[in-house]
Amino acid sequence: MKKTIGVIARENVSEYKQVPLYGIRRDVIQILKKYDVNVIMIPILFDSEEEFSKIKEIIDFCDGIISPGGSKIYDIDYKIIEYLHQIDKPTLGICLGMQIMGKLFNGKVRTKIEDEKHCSDEEYVHNVNIKKDSLLFRIIGEEKIKVNSRHMRQIPYTNLDCVAYSEDNVLEAIEDKTKKFFIGIQWHPETLMEDVYSNRLFNYFIEML
Repeated sequence: MKKTIGVIARENVSEYKQVPLYGIRRDVIQILKKYDVNVIMIPILFDSEEEFSKIKEIIDFCDGIISPGGSKIYDIDYKIIEYLHQIDKPTLGICLGMQIMGKLFNGKVRTKIEDEKHCSDEEYVHNVNIKKDSLLFRIIGEEKIKVNSRHMRQIPYTNLDCVAYSEDNVLEAIEDKTKKFFIGIQWHPETLMEDVYSNRLFNYFIEML
């Protein structure tokens, strides 16, 4: 039976009349199409107990969840991540998704980043140093990798395990070693479809479902 991955919807704006939209980025869909999985969208338009109850039903149906990048955090985002952590559902947080994970566990979001390489359209812009005692290192297999980057916010600290940093000391990856797969990363592996390390990360995530 095919596994099912839920992807949390993010807010965006259409080019036509600036109409607000909620959906999944194309690059997230494209990299998941490489695998024999079903993909469903998890809408988070409303922040209410009734809405969260419906979302939990979708989460329970899924085998794993991706909390992708975006520009706005809702209170319900924290409820979703907290629930995923409680039930030990494989969870991959990307960019904003990582920031939600980090902030939930006593972290703080800061907006100022000095190095412009953290907000770039280039494929590879800076190195990330990964701690050898982390699950992320076991997955990636290297202490240092080159990544892409497009964010202006950062999590300087969190109670989760801080397992990777950029060379200018921006936190780039967090995880909870007590969980099956609870990892947040600051870069965007979904846009690096041919990158060996991106594929290792997604391969391992899929294997944990």
